[in-house]
Amino acid sequence: MLKTVQISDVMRKSGFFFIGKAETTTNEAEIKGEGVIPTQWGSLYESHLLEQIPNKKNSAIIALYTDYESGELGEYTFALGSEVTAVDDVPDNLKSYQIVEGNYIVFTTRRGPVQTVVMEAWQYIWEWSKTNERAFRTDFELYDERCTDPENSEVDIYISVK
Repeated sequence: MLKTVQISDVMRKSGFFFIGKAETTTNEAEIKGEGVIPTQWGSLYESHLLEQIPNKKNSAIIALYTDYESGELGEYTFALGSEVTAVDDVPDNLKSYQIVEGNYIVFTTRRGPVQTVVMEAWQYIWEWSKTNERAFRTDFELYDERCTDPENSEVDIYISVK
């Protein structure tokens, strides 16, 4: 069987600031094709969203999952944007978040087509979640220099744990 992810030990991650475009969704809506995530990704590029974000810390894209209503079954906020050094100048169409310091497990995808490897990793994470305790505070995907080729990308997915 193809190994789809590598898993880190629990790590302590410093807090950070984030600015991006946010919408509410559910896993059920996303699975049925009625969610916001594909539209958000399309909008990221079409509207040149990253160019609108002030005070970017680096060029990485962050896909943020936060404001969980009730674990993986309820509503949550999905936001696409960047880590920033300050949130004192947020454009009207975007939202800022302060992600607090916390414990995370990092799931690193295999190299491959970005949509495929990220979905494989989330399927693995949902199975992993059945026997491990997630915190459902803030989770995020990190799209850095390893993702410049969408057909040969590697993504880190940070899952908050207690």
